[in-house]
Amino acid sequence: MTLIRLLTAAVLMSVCPLVLAQTQTRTYCCTDSTGRRACGDTLPQVCYERAYREVSPGGRVVREIEAPLTSEQRTKRDAELKAQRDKAIKEAEAKRRDRVLVDSYASVEEIDARRDREIAQITIDLKRAKAQEADLLAVRAKLEKLKPATGAIPRDVVEDIVTNTSELAAVRSIIDSKQRDIDATRMRFDADRNRFNELTQAPSRPR
Repeated sequence: MTLIRLLTAAVLMSVCPLVLAQTQTRTYCCTDSTGRRACGDTLPQVCYERAYREVSPGGRVVREIEAPLTSEQRTKRDAELKAQRDKAIKEAEAKRRDRVLVDSYASVEEIDARRDREIAQITIDLKRAKAQEADLLAVRAKLEKLKPATGAIPRDVVEDIVTNTSELAAVRSIIDSKQRDIDATRMRFDADRNRFNELTQAPSRPR
């Protein structure tokens, strides 16, 4: 029994310093507004809005905590993070478009052919709208002839003129839209053509 007690006592003596070290509280330190160091086993009140260090019982800095950001600093940080995210999204989208462009066409001739097909389809709609415009203008000319030289215009003629004017405005809006579509399609394919050349052109070798 004596030997067992001695062994137990030896084990306890070897473990106690480790337990004691682990249970010792860490120290929190910061520098106050006067440049003096403020420390405590709990965070000193003067350190609440400042950067501080957490120090182990052995004097080693365990971690460093930055000072809380001000409202202006948070706003600036959030704006910078948003700008970084937006930039990353744009770069990823640009890479995706480049990949689709190269995978979709084998040559600039294919791009030109696709452009011509799309413009041809829009042109069909444009011609149809212009034909409708011509018909409405012809109707308008007939309505103008129905106006009496003097006196009030008949009610049915007035109503027909109002309807004709509304239909003309709608058709002309379609004509303008189709023309813009043709211009936008041409610009889009020109941009694709230029980018395709940039992506597929072999780099020149130094001479």
